[in-house]
Amino acid sequence: MKYTKLLCLAMLLVFAAALSGCGSSAETQKHKVAVCFPNTTPSWQRNGDSLQKLLEEDGFEVHIQFSATVEEQQAQVKDALNKHPNCIVIGAIDSAALVDVLDSAQKKKIPVIAFDRIIMGTDALSYYASFDNYAIGDGMGEYIAAALNLKNGGGPYNIEFFAGGPSDNNAHIFFENTMKILKPYLDKGQLVCRSGQVTFDKVAVADWNSANARPRIQELMNTYYTDAPLQVILSPNDDIAGVILEEIEKAGKPYPIISGLDGDPAAFERIKQGKQTFTIAKDPDVLTAKCVRMIKAVVEGTQPDINDVTNYNNGVKVVPSFLCTPMIIDKTNVNSLAAK
Repeated sequence: MKYTKLLCLAMLLVFAAALSGCGSSAETQKHKVAVCFPNTTPSWQRNGDSLQKLLEEDGFEVHIQFSATVEEQQAQVKDALNKHPNCIVIGAIDSAALVDVLDSAQKKKIPVIAFDRIIMGTDALSYYASFDNYAIGDGMGEYIAAALNLKNGGGPYNIEFFAGGPSDNNAHIFFENTMKILKPYLDKGQLVCRSGQVTFDKVAVADWNSANARPRIQELMNTYYTDAPLQVILSPNDDIAGVILEEIEKAGKPYPIISGLDGDPAAFERIKQGKQTFTIAKDPDVLTAKCVRMIKAVVEGTQPDINDVTNYNNGVKVVPSFLCTPMIIDKTNVNSLAAK
């Protein structure tokens, strides 16, 4: 009897230890986060690496994939959702191409966060983390207007326009908000577009690929500006600005007032050299840190910080968003910021 009691006690202790071990394993199980980004520009790779590093430092298990085409990204998102992550973060190559594949996210109740680019046409999108895209467009237009003293009647100045990729909803927002500010000066004749190409469909650069901008700036220079100065260029980002300025240099023309976006190190150098006028910096550290806090709230079942619930309608719903603040960088502040 004595031995039977001892045996039963030992078995209970073993069983309790096993239960304790199971509880400990559950408590320490990592949340899984899937990240699907493009690899179309170096900035996406940097953003992805930064996001992965921050998440892993916070104890998340991260499955990250990069894609070069819409079809590849669709397959990667589908693969990621089949692994049942606690959350998926997507930087869309094409803002409207993920509707069907995200149906399964909604069925599986997997939260979806759009990073930098909103995902259009789907109710599965939970949140959006980006910069204030309307402010970026406004900032570009207002800077150009101020630099040319247009409010006080400056001009006329010759201007040409470039816009970002048609598949990115942000590109449309940037261009529309810039043109909202500059079009009245076109109408008054203070700005003159000799090519007449002033609509998004005429000036968009496919896939934001700077190589696609080169033939157009060459054609503009050879057709409209052989005997006239090109004084102002709206460039939608720094990569495209760099290609445009290369062609301006080859043509032996003076540098125009030219915009940029992203705050790339190469743009900082061009600004210091007097080639590029300004850029609008989207600090990737700010956005990735905010996205990590959003992910943590989502997987823990709490409400993430949101500062916009009105402006970002993806065609199906108004998407709760957190918008980081961009910064204009020109010759007045480039040295202090580039040193960081």
